[in-house]
Amino acid sequence: MVDFIQSLFESALKTNEYLEFSVITGCLRISKESIFTGLNNLKIISILNEDFDEHFGFVESEVREMLSFYQRDRQMDTMRSWYDGYRFGNAEVYNPWSVINFVDRLLPNAEAFPTAAWSNTSSNSIVKDLIFRADDSVRDEIESLMNGGTIEKKVHEDITYEDIYATQENLWNFLFFTGYLKQVSIRMEHDDRYVELAIPNREVSSIYRNQIINWFQEGVKVQDLTPFYQAMLDGRGSEFQQELTTQLQQTISYMDSQEAFYHGFLRGLMANLKTYVVKSNREAGDGRYDICIRSRNVSIPPVILELKVAKRYKELDAACDEALEQIKTMRYAEALEEDGYTEVICYGIGFFRKQARVKVTRREIGCEFD
Repeated sequence: MVDFIQSLFESALKTNEYLEFSVITGCLRISKESIFTGLNNLKIISILNEDFDEHFGFVESEVREMLSFYQRDRQMDTMRSWYDGYRFGNAEVYNPWSVINFVDRLLPNAEAFPTAAWSNTSSNSIVKDLIFRADDSVRDEIESLMNGGTIEKKVHEDITYEDIYATQENLWNFLFFTGYLKQVSIRMEHDDRYVELAIPNREVSSIYRNQIINWFQEGVKVQDLTPFYQAMLDGRGSEFQQELTTQLQQTISYMDSQEAFYHGFLRGLMANLKTYVVKSNREAGDGRYDICIRSRNVSIPPVILELKVAKRYKELDAACDEALEQIKTMRYAEALEEDGYTEVICYGIGFFRKQARVKVTRREIGCEFD
């Protein structure tokens, strides 16, 4: 194949008197020594070049004109947050494929929701590879990006596909040159260029988030979580806390550690509780509990988990107490009594970043809590 492509390019591009110029597109440079031997007078235009920078996507005026033409001007803010943010040279551009797809969805329904159209054009395996290979430092960098932060990396503009996995730096560069990260700023230090990187928009952020969730769920499936489950179901709070913290420190948090993240994290851990019914955000008593786990055998006490996020580490105990008090005052256990259960295990769980604190009470249903 290399010999064929080499012959094709040399014939089409070098000795063709009828061709004035040609454009070859791709994510990364093609290794010249293997394909372009004899054709070495190429001009490389990358994401960092100012030449033709506005032609790599739609600029904002073009997007506004498109929405105006179809009378969908009110969707400009949504369009910007989901599909803007890419920077080529000095131009900020929108993802043209995603813009066209969103406009197409808006034609029959002016209130259509945006989708990650670009993510459906590839397997996004490179994001999964980055997450799968992540050590603690890389995990921290991914979390920073997911929470709207930035990281700085040295630019390796001459890497090819075969170089991607040579170093972790190359993998970050690949994400940059393929659109999974954008340039915020660039600086020169000696002979090297360093780029400050961020996630471009909500579309790409959703790709990272979904890949992280899938990666975590795949990991849960192959783990033996028996000690975690047994400690929780038996009401052994200190052991449950230890197992929960271990799991938490092995995953990647996002959404700036909001309660929704921890809720999804715990639901993922419960995926292998095959003989139990796991429900979340269901009405009970005077409110909605976070998570309830119960066996179909009413002699086994069900478990209610209420979650709180602490703003500071020293507030973890207070967060647990608040969660337990909410279970009591909102009478979450009342519905369980109607189903025949006579005892319940209640957990108040406080989270601060990668730390978890657990407090537990075990009471007969229908009796007052201490």
